[in-house]
Amino acid sequence: MKGSKKLLFKDAIQQAKIACGILDRKVYTGPWHVQIDLTNKCNNDCIACWCNSPLLGDKAMKEEIRDKYLPFDVVIKLVDDLASLGVRDLYFTGGGEPFMHPEILEIMRHIKAKGMRLDMSTNFTLVTREIAEQLVEIEVDHLNLSLWAASPEVYSDLHPNKNEETFIKMTEIIDFINEKKAEKRTIKPALGMYNVITSRSYQEVTDMLEYAHKHRMNDISYVPVDTMPGKTDSLSLNIEQRKELSGQLELLPMKKEEFQEQYNHEVVFANLAVFKQRISSSTADEANYDGELLSAMPSCYAGWSFARILATGEVNSCLKSFKIPVGNILQSGFPEIWFGEKQQEFRNHTIDFDVNDVYLKSMGNDMMTRDQGCMKCCDNLGLNMSVHEKMADLNLFKKLLIRVAKLF
Repeated sequence: MKGSKKLLFKDAIQQAKIACGILDRKVYTGPWHVQIDLTNKCNNDCIACWCNSPLLGDKAMKEEIRDKYLPFDVVIKLVDDLASLGVRDLYFTGGGEPFMHPEILEIMRHIKAKGMRLDMSTNFTLVTREIAEQLVEIEVDHLNLSLWAASPEVYSDLHPNKNEETFIKMTEIIDFINEKKAEKRTIKPALGMYNVITSRSYQEVTDMLEYAHKHRMNDISYVPVDTMPGKTDSLSLNIEQRKELSGQLELLPMKKEEFQEQYNHEVVFANLAVFKQRISSSTADEANYDGELLSAMPSCYAGWSFARILATGEVNSCLKSFKIPVGNILQSGFPEIWFGEKQQEFRNHTIDFDVNDVYLKSMGNDMMTRDQGCMKCCDNLGLNMSVHEKMADLNLFKKLLIRVAKLF
């Protein structure tokens, strides 16, 4: 069994072990998806950032935390541990910009040598032509470009310490990557356009789609801004703005066909249906988007399918559990943490999801507030919905199959 067939077999085994663990409420393997914050250092001050927005004032990330990054040897050991647990997907993200880590390209090479998929979120401002060529050579699987805009004017408004020229230069590098991919006849890295939609950018959603087609992106994502109460509330959309946005969203599938024909290129919507539902939520006025969607799912599966390692070494069980870390890889190996008591406590509280559970009140981005909970904006929503659909589809025969696969 070679190449892609071998990878598909590994995928199937890992999925089966995770599903079996959820059914048995035990743990037989590592998570499917792990996010790694290589560093908290960042060269941008995105207006809606939970860490560095100039609107945050005293709630901005403290300087001593902002300087944190994971040492190279620690990251390599972590990657080896994750590979041994069957982890299939790694994602670089975090409070900082991944390309500010001094050994990022060496880390990328090690991950790909392990046969794992590598995706990342990047503000893309530090990617030069030289780095772009290496990304194509390494065959990084996907780059999620956090642009937030389709024009230099809106981009500079959302990134106060950058300017219109920054956006123009990034666009040139995007086109350069596509040229190099064409030369090498490769599809990697696939490019995604990631857009946080705020009161300052919602009018550009159609332009964002055209930009993605024109510059040969592979996919496009829209997410509603997740505000910090009392600080970035002005960025949330009011009723009239959401109504106008909803009208644009209804036309996007038709616009997609027009742009596809115009630019001879197809762009995939990564999450349009979920975004539309979040925007139309009855509590969206308070930037509480996910209550209705989460209420339809009786369980949260993050405890089996996901983990995040922060630049401080702390391990979080989901993307909003900053206040209840389950361990630290600078003190313990990841397997010890993953199979440990604190991670199991998280699983016990989330598998039978109860919005009134006091444990879950600690969820949320605001480190100073203890009563946010999961319903405001769940960043694990997409993965959770995917797992939920797969679990709901398990009949008796499929359950038997995954129990057999667990033995591999």
